[in-house]
Amino acid sequence: MSYLVVSNPASDTSLAPIEALRAAAGVSTADTSRDVELAALGERISAEIVEACRIAVGEGAEPTLRKEELTETFSGCCDDVLILSRRHNVKITSVTENGTAVTVDARGLKSEAGLLERWVNGQRSRWSASEVVVVYDAGFETSPASLVGVATDLARIRLSQAAADPLVKSTRIEVADIDTVQTDRWVGSVPGTGETGLPAEIMARLARFINPVV
Repeated sequence: MSYLVVSNPASDTSLAPIEALRAAAGVSTADTSRDVELAALGERISAEIVEACRIAVGEGAEPTLRKEELTETFSGCCDDVLILSRRHNVKITSVTENGTAVTVDARGLKSEAGLLERWVNGQRSRWSASEVVVVYDAGFETSPASLVGVATDLARIRLSQAAADPLVKSTRIEVADIDTVQTDRWVGSVPGTGETGLPAEIMARLARFINPVV
């Protein structure tokens, strides 16, 4: 069991730069007229992606895939491996066992997976302490191209949905003596989206960033 605190939150949690969002909206990358709207859209989309990827919530800030400094406290530790709540580009700042500093060998860290083994002085052993505190950085300082691509594609979807009702399944218009307009709507979730509300193709592209259910 662990307790996660965001020691130093990310200053920017958006996964797509404003220039990419402008392009998604079909405006010039130098056109700033819609920046307020697009920045807000980018934040909402980033939050959707974070939720779909099951990013752990830490005390003190909303979850993000961007780089943050975190303090994670593990209680009643007796494990071969500590599974950090956040991963990607993990860098360990400090580790203490029951208040005593431990210098962990670099070979013990699996940065992408967020796994920390206890390698001290070239020897591997189990974590065994009533409390282990790990201070570390995790997340992306600059969003990788794959995340930027997902975020901008979602921006295009959201912008197109703003102009069309996504719940409309079909519309039939008859013009005879009297005009007839019939609209059928989807009941439940919109086809092509899963439990997260994101299209299946988008979820497939996010596979690298989705945390397993522990």
